[in-house]
Amino acid sequence: MAFNAEQLLGPKGLLAKELATYEYRLEQLQMADHVYTSLQQGGHGIIEAGTGVGKSLAYLLPLIYYTVEEDKRAVVATHTIPLQEQLFQKDIPFLQQVLDLDFQVEVFKGRGNYLCLRNWEELRRGRGNQLGLRDNLEELNQWVETTTTGDYSEASFSIPWELWAEIRCEKESCPEELCPYFSECFYWSLRQRLGQAHLIVTNQAMLLADARSDGRVLPNYDGVVIDEAHNLEEVATGSFSHELRRESFLAYYRTGTQLQAALRDYVPEYVIQDINLVLDELIKEAGQYFIQIEQYITGYTTPLTEKNRHHFAQTSLPKHLKDLQELLKECNIEEEGEAFGLVEQFGEFTERLLTTLDLILLGQDPDYVYWGELQNGEPCLVAAPIDVSSILQETLFKNTPSVILTSATLSTNQSFDYIQSQLGIKESANLILGSPFTYEEQALLCVPHQAKHPNHARYSHYVAYLILRTVANTKGGVLALFTSYSFMDEIADAITPKLDEVGYTLFKQGDGPRLGLIQDFQEEPRSVLFGTNSFWEGIDLPGEALKAVVITRLPFTVPDRPVTAARLRAIEEAGGNSFLEYSVPQAILRLKQGFGRLIRTKNDRGGVVILDERILTTNYGGQFLSSLPPARFTRELDDLRNFFTD
Repeated sequence: MAFNAEQLLGPKGLLAKELATYEYRLEQLQMADHVYTSLQQGGHGIIEAGTGVGKSLAYLLPLIYYTVEEDKRAVVATHTIPLQEQLFQKDIPFLQQVLDLDFQVEVFKGRGNYLCLRNWEELRRGRGNQLGLRDNLEELNQWVETTTTGDYSEASFSIPWELWAEIRCEKESCPEELCPYFSECFYWSLRQRLGQAHLIVTNQAMLLADARSDGRVLPNYDGVVIDEAHNLEEVATGSFSHELRRESFLAYYRTGTQLQAALRDYVPEYVIQDINLVLDELIKEAGQYFIQIEQYITGYTTPLTEKNRHHFAQTSLPKHLKDLQELLKECNIEEEGEAFGLVEQFGEFTERLLTTLDLILLGQDPDYVYWGELQNGEPCLVAAPIDVSSILQETLFKNTPSVILTSATLSTNQSFDYIQSQLGIKESANLILGSPFTYEEQALLCVPHQAKHPNHARYSHYVAYLILRTVANTKGGVLALFTSYSFMDEIADAITPKLDEVGYTLFKQGDGPRLGLIQDFQEEPRSVLFGTNSFWEGIDLPGEALKAVVITRLPFTVPDRPVTAARLRAIEEAGGNSFLEYSVPQAILRLKQGFGRLIRTKNDRGGVVILDERILTTNYGGQFLSSLPPARFTRELDDLRNFFTD
């Protein structure tokens, strides 16, 4: 049966017959048609689909029909694990049940999510004794003997991270097809199944790892849908960055130690002794180096410049790595067997570390920005690409017949110009779909008369006052979104006593696990939830749990990250206006994400309260307003109280 969106998603279509709760949405049908056309014509596409469109079914159906009809393979890449799980555990099983099509789907995660049988056997044979990891292995052994996937997340008990780090799959220590456990390997068995699949569900980082490695991670594919695509620039920045951390050298040392054991039957003893000697020198130098550079990382981030670079460049790490490269050349092993594979991988690991060292310590590539920071208390040096558009164009968009990006927030001021420029998409078939929700009836947008500019001397006083007024009008169920932890804490301290007086509970990001706070907020009607960064998206609070979202200020990106500052500087140096070309579009997309927390179903009602007067008083404020859903507008905060009694 050929693909027909109307017959599948129409009011009398297949899904309407199979789902008792099915709601016909014209936007969903239009999106499915657009995806299928892009796949058929071999072109790229960008689709903004408002909340409630049902994006996942709108792209899964055309993808499945396209791959089965044309004997092709396609990929779905998400940003978050919850969406990946929703697709693989809910949406796809449903479609496999109702569609009269035979199609195979596989979910693919990073290699480190899977058990390595070779490492597991080494641990059991004694290495675990040396590492102090052999206690209480009975439960783990039972899981190893019964699991069909080797997937860490599918274990019914918690595997300690330090133990998992010893037994997981790692590229650097994997001899691949030369491994004696290759035929049983969970990871490589999955890789083989991917070659038979019509559809592969993975994450954006894995998709970009494949693009970065010239297609050595995933089998060839003809089309890809990138969901949650508003995150792609950030994911690409991380994927194409280089980091120098002590942890990398510890992993390198561990891999080198394993290699020595595998080489004993193949190379002279003096070679093994020399490798051992250089590895010891390397790990000693790494320990001293990262202690030494910590004193020069003086702030949240410390840019690496001509003035301070010599402090970070004083190390013999490159020399030790080059010595190991020379020693590996003396390992003349026949091109078969596990030992040869391990030498090859260790050689590649050595080359990658040397490349990163040269890139960061020399700092001569103008396409990167360089800085030092502390990650979990450990010093880390970073080189990040200033512009990912050309990299994505070369590695992804040019090499894939059809790439389709979708999200509820991709356009700014009814245009995709910004996202196309940032991601390097030269030509695409674009579509903006509104939401099936009736925002004019379901949502109120309020910019109170008392809203102030963030630079106002009493801005924090007014924010605290207006949040309390909002809570009084809604009787709880208020999510307040902030752009900084310090300001969030300041407002929390200011209003907590007053909330306590009238019997309201304040849940604040940082006071407990994110999911736990959200669940507590849902279960306590008379409550307020404060959040920053991660709370602007990915929170789903349908029903009466959420009555109002308060945006404390327009979410402009603070250029405290070197990569952000470098991007702003690059625009200015090219003669552009970095504020209007970068800062405003970024903030608009962020604001749309925050607004999107409010209305999640057709029965939801509530208000979005913006406490930053710039949305009304500046020449760019109109771009923010025109990018938001068409909610009823007011300046009277008390209209929120009436809104719930209408």
